[in-house]
Amino acid sequence: MLDPRLVHMEQRCISVSALSSGSHVIHFADGSTYEADLVIGADGIKSVIRDFVTGRPTPLAYSNSVAYRSVVPSEAFKDLKTDMMRPLCWIGKNRHIISYPVQSDQKMNLVFFTTDATIPLGSVDVPLPWAKLVSQDELLHEFSQAGWGEDANLILKEMKNPSKWYLHFLHPPLSSYVRQRVVLLGDAAHAMLPYLGSGAGQGFEDVYALCSLLGDARARKCHIDVNHFLDFVNSCLLTALRTFSKFTILSEWRVRIWSKS
Repeated sequence: MLDPRLVHMEQRCISVSALSSGSHVIHFADGSTYEADLVIGADGIKSVIRDFVTGRPTPLAYSNSVAYRSVVPSEAFKDLKTDMMRPLCWIGKNRHIISYPVQSDQKMNLVFFTTDATIPLGSVDVPLPWAKLVSQDELLHEFSQAGWGEDANLILKEMKNPSKWYLHFLHPPLSSYVRQRVVLLGDAAHAMLPYLGSGAGQGFEDVYALCSLLGDARARKCHIDVNHFLDFVNSCLLTALRTFSKFTILSEWRVRIWSKS
């Protein structure tokens, strides 16, 4: 665990600036600053650090996907034929449903996803807020005619007060995660959609790669030049991302072809 003396809570970063020495200064909303030899930006999908790395604002793109969320007492599903006490996924055309128990099985987390595949990515600007409460009628309109089956329809009817989330992601992807001595990790680097834990998995992979490189004996030896080292880090991360991207693009292409056949 981290030493609590090294962790500073309620510090919102608003910008990063470079010094002639090669170090960087992190600026916080309360007016305080911190000088660092290396800045690791893991500040999420609305990253401030990312704007420094790219040298410009990086607006998020609407994915044309919406998630309707709700948490319902598990007792409501005791008479269903389906075993709800395990993670489940119902899959339909441009729609799917995720459910899994939480709070020691006392409640059920429910998420209904819908996607409009006819709209080009990034062509729609969604006004804030991107998450809001909506009526059950809207949810029923989106899902009740999809032929889900008895149990799925009963689950749908228990979504009394759903929240609606307009899912955004980073599109197009960044060409680099590094600028000078600043490096991005996780959603700050490659915010993606919340399917199968892909974003969390990629974030763990980022951290593992960076920690392995920073902890390498060659990196610790003789005060290695940081700029050169971060070029090495960036190269490794981009190689991993490009390999991952090639695999997922091929997988998506196969799914599209097979679904049409």
